[in-house]
Amino acid sequence: MRKLLLLIFAALTVQIFCLAQHVYPQELNYAFSGIIYEQPSYFNIKNDGLLNPDNEILDFSEWTNRLYGRIALNIYYRNIKLISQTRPAYTVEETESDEFKLITDDAYLDISIGEGYFLYIGKRNLRDVVAYGVNPTDFLGENKEVDFTKREEERRVERKGNYVIGGEAFFNNVTLSVAYAPELDEWQDENDRVLLRGNYFAESINTDMSLHLYHGDIPGIGFDISSTVSDNLVLHVESAFREGSEQKKTITVLNQGSGMIPRTYAITGFEDDDEIFPHIVIGGSYTFGDGTNVICEYIYNGDGYNSEEWDEFTDFVKFNNDTYKSNSMFKGLAKGNLAEASEMMNFREMRRNYVFVRFSNSTLIEDIDSQLVFMVNVDDFSFLTFPSVDYKAGENTVVGLSSTIFAGEDDSEFGMSYWQNDITLTLKQYF
Repeated sequence: MRKLLLLIFAALTVQIFCLAQHVYPQELNYAFSGIIYEQPSYFNIKNDGLLNPDNEILDFSEWTNRLYGRIALNIYYRNIKLISQTRPAYTVEETESDEFKLITDDAYLDISIGEGYFLYIGKRNLRDVVAYGVNPTDFLGENKEVDFTKREEERRVERKGNYVIGGEAFFNNVTLSVAYAPELDEWQDENDRVLLRGNYFAESINTDMSLHLYHGDIPGIGFDISSTVSDNLVLHVESAFREGSEQKKTITVLNQGSGMIPRTYAITGFEDDDEIFPHIVIGGSYTFGDGTNVICEYIYNGDGYNSEEWDEFTDFVKFNNDTYKSNSMFKGLAKGNLAEASEMMNFREMRRNYVFVRFSNSTLIEDIDSQLVFMVNVDDFSFLTFPSVDYKAGENTVVGLSSTIFAGEDDSEFGMSYWQNDITLTLKQYF
């Protein structure tokens, strides 16, 4: 199925644009642009974290270097567009062998079938969202790998797309769209997914509203609203309500342990697939007279760990940390448990209540674009901060410096990170 779709897509593309080049050369246009990145990073690895005692459970690189490009090629012919974005990347790490990847974010045909009506087919990175810190209604972007050394907007742009077929219809103040992402052997492991979206712009109050209906392994409904209150202030809400969960957080003690028998556990997912979990972001953006922009959001993740569940998880980690360090005959079992606990960690929205704040300014100092981000876990008051500065060194050259700094108690979400901080230098060459 995968090979057949690829052959059909490639054949259609070649035939359409070869024909256009010979028959209507004046109507064939293209746009080509890109960025080349050189991005070395250094990580200040903790000597003895709860999840990685003595740095022996997981082998982390203290440094990594990525040389990659972000290349966009768009071809236009009459009512047909070919949209593509690829990222060839060569990565070198201290503890890993060198790796080359060619990542495709977009490669799809967009065809106008009438005034205001469009069909598309291929690989597309759909990202219709309004919030910044997290995006509950980014249903088709779930579980996609992103680079957290990037700013929020760049993360969503540099993201592998889905193989989809869909359509859009534009009316006066209403937009309707549908996207179908099928399961494709080897290419797309996810089960079939369908996303319906309706958008309405209330012109009298300068407000955008969107309704999302999603069918997949974890179906849900989403609602976005963004209102421009004034030239300086924009308020927004992004919310989703999902039926079921993939979060692993039920830790059961199977055996309390005694004598030569260790304590044993079972880790499972959430058992009630019928429960509805809300995921809500409420926030706003304000721009001051000097160009400083402040974004502030409150995030509620109903699928996160509550206090009791988090205590169970940290007790599990601490017990296995102690067992591993004791060099007992059950050291191997403890190592496996800690590795499993590490797979459950994502250091983003493990708990339920967060505050996201971003300060940025690209005009205060000439050629300098700076920002400072805070993500605070309100449940345990651990946090991460992400300062970054970009300097425009030439017409097409930007030099950037950024860092992610984790802070909190050893058994808090951000305090359990494998490293205390990192620093990334980025050289960007535009063409």
